[in-house]
Amino acid sequence: MNIKNYVGSQKKARCLLTALALASLCQGANAGTTLPTNVKSTCSFAPQEFNVIFASGSVSKDGGVLPADSFSFASNTFCPFYKWAEQMFLWVTSPAPSGTVGGPHVFESSIFFAVSPTDSDNKRSLIPAAPGQSLPFLSSISQRGSKGQQVVFDSKGKVHDVIHPAVGPNGKLLARDKAGQTVEIERVQAAPDGKPLLLDRTSKQIEFQGTPGGAPILFSDQGTPLALRPETVLVNGRPRLVTTSGAVIETEESQAGGGALIAQNGSLVFYLLQVNDVWGYFNTGMDDNKITNPVPSTFPTTGGALNQITTVAQQAPEPFTKSAFPDNVAMAVEIKSSWIETTGLANAGDYITIDATIPTYNPPLTQPNNTQSVQSGTKRARLALVGIHIVGSTLGHPEMLWATFEHVNNAPNPQYTFTTTSGGVGTQPPDGPGGWLFSSTGAAAANPNNQRIAPNGTTLNVVSGQTIGPSDVVRTAPWGTGPSDPSFTINNTDIVSLNQNVKGLLAAGDARRNYLLVGVTWVKGGSPPSNGVKVGTPKLANSTMETFFQPSNCFDCHSDDNGNMLGTPSGSDGFSGGLSHIWAAMRPLYH
Repeated sequence: MNIKNYVGSQKKARCLLTALALASLCQGANAGTTLPTNVKSTCSFAPQEFNVIFASGSVSKDGGVLPADSFSFASNTFCPFYKWAEQMFLWVTSPAPSGTVGGPHVFESSIFFAVSPTDSDNKRSLIPAAPGQSLPFLSSISQRGSKGQQVVFDSKGKVHDVIHPAVGPNGKLLARDKAGQTVEIERVQAAPDGKPLLLDRTSKQIEFQGTPGGAPILFSDQGTPLALRPETVLVNGRPRLVTTSGAVIETEESQAGGGALIAQNGSLVFYLLQVNDVWGYFNTGMDDNKITNPVPSTFPTTGGALNQITTVAQQAPEPFTKSAFPDNVAMAVEIKSSWIETTGLANAGDYITIDATIPTYNPPLTQPNNTQSVQSGTKRARLALVGIHIVGSTLGHPEMLWATFEHVNNAPNPQYTFTTTSGGVGTQPPDGPGGWLFSSTGAAAANPNNQRIAPNGTTLNVVSGQTIGPSDVVRTAPWGTGPSDPSFTINNTDIVSLNQNVKGLLAAGDARRNYLLVGVTWVKGGSPPSNGVKVGTPKLANSTMETFFQPSNCFDCHSDDNGNMLGTPSGSDGFSGGLSHIWAAMRPLYH
């Protein structure tokens, strides 16, 4: 069975011209991340090793791949972690095996459940795969902290909680001038010495009442004084006031904790959450007190744990009864993926694609100078995969391995270094402009990764001063490691060499050759993230999912609750702590 990749009826895409300053929604020539050809091979599959991960025992175009054996996972180096991730990606995007129902790929089949959005009770549901069933795509993505709180990341990659202050009639911050009069703050700037400057709507500097150190005096939305630092931090390209405890002052509710993104072809990015059957029955068994002695505080990592979950599935009522898990060696798996419409893509056959029902908006998102669009209905569309997170538990790693992949045409990389075949240090120059899905420029964009759209329920609003449209995106840490990290060159070399290796081993015409491993992160020794050493590629982000949260690390937001890696059900989004932000909010499959 072959991966069902959509091939357009014409090789040249029809351009959708609008009066937008986009000039054209057509992705004419593919850009594509360029990998250095002289990278030293420090991480790779041997040809025969790669052959045996295919179900048939040999590489074939669009051929089915087996899940990585997380039961027997062991490693003394970083490379096996990266190879685990590659195999898992090839597996979830493989043809669905015989005996399953649902769509043509593994991730669309009955091996996986789709995850619903939160309902009015802040609960989620597991949606079993079924023939012809449309998956529950979301038009925005939520980014929450380890306790479910709203967070933002500053330009240095530091995570900050968010505080909402008292605002004026126009929704702006309120300060008091020297005369004691309340004044709305139109925007915040940073003075040369780093201290905050507050400007009114006429761009006149406000002579505010402040502390001896130079910090303005503001009040929370509860009326209590806020202790501020006499400095600002840069968030989404704009200075923000920050409290002495490190929380960022944010006035627009929807700008903190998430955002929406539009590609250069005019498509909104749609997101999908899924978990595998082991994850789903484990969650249900825990809810029904079927898994005890002891009660787990982590996702399964051993055969004994899996046996208990299998018993839950075998004793489940119809139609949920399962005699065994076809993917049992994969352990518990959670995936998050990002998709765009294929309209305007130069060659949709270069992507893994699916048919889906997605929301429509009025006015259309391509309308010039649009500042608000409201969901008006739905339509059937062909979607192309542009990014995917794959998270899974393995032997010795209850904190799970966190991997992410992107399409080669997504976004430009800045300059990075790597080890060459001769043992020297090579420099890969920054990617230039031309044909990127998420950038009209190259890596030298003057002010990249700035959020333009602030979703609020079914309404897409704009960030102040913006209109609805594409953002220019740059992958700030090309292969998941920052340039100041001592392992920058070493990590880049491992990831790049494995990407080159896998691309060379996959059959010509296999769409999976067009997806790149960005990196993998985990905790040394499998410790809880809150007190462990994060290793692998520690500044891991996906340019389509953590677009406005770069640089960052998965464990900045996904952590344990005092050692409990599953977390507890509380908080505004149905969870408090825990690696998975959907675990504690999940309704059981059955009662």
